[in-house]
Formats: sequence, C-alpha cells, structure tokens
Amino acid sequence: MAALGRGDFLLDKHVAFFRRHAHILPEQYASMDTNRLTLLYFSLSGLDLLDRVSERNSAATIEYIYSFQSEWPDHGGFYGYPKVTFESQDLDRCNNQPHIANTYVALVMLLILGDDLARVDRAAVAHALRKWQLPDGSFCCVHGLSSLDSESDMRFVYCAACICFILDLWHAVDIEAMVRFIHSSRSYDGAFGMGPLTESHGGCTYCAVAALSMLGRLQDVPAKEQLIGWCARRQLSGFQGRIEKDPDSCYSFWVGGSLQLLGAADLLDKPACLEFLKRCESARFG
Repeated sequence: MAALGRGDFLLDKHVAFFRRHAHILPEQYASMDTNRLTLLYFSLSGLDLLDRVSERNSAATIEYIYSFQSEWPDHGGFYGYPKVTFESQDLDRCNNQPHIANTYVALVMLLILGDDLARVDRAAVAHALRKWQLPDGSFCCVHGLSSLDSESDMRFVYCAACICFILDLWHAVDIEAMVRFIHSSRSYDGAFGMGPLTESHGGCTYCAVAALSMLGRLQDVPAKEQLIGWCARRQLSGFQGRIEKDPDSCYSFWVGGSLQLLGAADLLDKPACLEFLKRCESARFG
C-alpha cells in the first residue's frame, strides 16, 4: 500500500471548516468566549499551513486583532475578548486582563497576515512580562490584582519565550530563572511536565524544548538521548501524550515537533502517523 500524501486528505473541507470558524463560532464555544483570539489563531494558522490564508480579509483581520490590544502602558499585551465596560479605571484594569497566551497568538497571527508589528506597544508588553514572571522563573497568564490571579506552568513559559523571540524583549525577563524552571520540570524519564514533580507530557515537553530552542539553550537539555527516546516511544501509530494513554491527533504536532527540534525527526514513522491522522479526519465537515 502506497504511503498517504497531501492529496489523500480532504483539504477543501478543512479549509471550509477553518473559514467558517474564523467568521462565526458554534454555540458549543460559548464557554471559551474569553479566548476568542486563541480560537481565531487555530483557524488562521490552519489556513496558513494549507496555503489558503490569502482567502481571509487580511486588512480587516489585522484591525480586529489590534482592537484587542491593551491601551494601558503598565498593563500591556492583548486581551482574549472584547473589553467589558466598567464604571471606573480601577475596575477596568482589574477585570479586563491582558493574557499571555492571547498576546502570543495575536503576534503570530499578525505575522501570518504580513503585519510589521509597528503598532505593537513593545514597552507595555515588556512591562507585562515582568509582572507575569514569577520568582521561580515560570509565568502566570494574567496579572489583575497580583500574580496569584492565575495558573502558572510550562505553557506560559513557552508563550513568554515566543513573545520575547518575536519582539526581542529578552531584557524584560529573567532568562536564567526561565531555564532553571524548565530544567526543574524534567521528570525521571527525561521528558517535561507542567512544573516540578509533575508527570511528563507531550505538550509540556514541546513547550519546554521549543522555549529552550528560542532561548538558544537547547544544547543544555539534560539527558538529551533519554528525552529523544521518551518522545520516540510515544508513537503507537499516532502519538500519545502520556504513557499508557490512547494516541491523539494533537500529539503528532507536540511530540513530532519535539523530535524535529531535537534533530531526531528520522525516528518518526511518517506513514503510520499519516494513516492515524487519516482515521481521525472528519469526512463530513473536515
């Protein structure tokens, strides 16, 4: 049987799915309303990967993304949702919180659409990065009244690294603390979890490896061969995100991407991965 290729997938249906969700979201997404930019990112980046992003109205989308940028110089970044109006500035700043992940996806989308990022308030984003970083080197995702307002884990370390890489804001963060947090989140089996003393996870491993790559510290990964082995063993047909879990289509990216960054992409069984993804494909809607 010949290996599957690009033409074996229902690309036009996938494009239609992304375009539809970029314009209007089904009611099932109502609970995710505070992350509108992140949801748009999945659609826009999907279209970009399929070389169909030109079918979006780039100028209008760029303006839409910038409409989510905070106007406060000491409260910078991008909101994930249209701001809610409050009767005072204090209530506004407390309840409308720029989010580190939505700031990351906003920047990536602007680059996908060909924007030069000239309107991004870099100084305000730098100020936010300083507030988002915690003493242990990790990052929280929002900072309303204090750094205790939100979660803090490897996902947001990755987001911070991306923001610094895109905007060249490395001066705004404690790089050595970031690296220490990443290394401290390495589990006994060589891969990375959400933080110290947590289970190794495919998504967290990608976030850790990609962050170290952007930091220029990938060569410092402890026990690199053990880490590569952990990633390679996650492939059953598709990839599983954790030991003893079923394969999931998303981990083809997270774990496959980790192998690519680690220079071990040749260990990936591409035909088996493609066959698994084909089985996951929705023939009706894309």
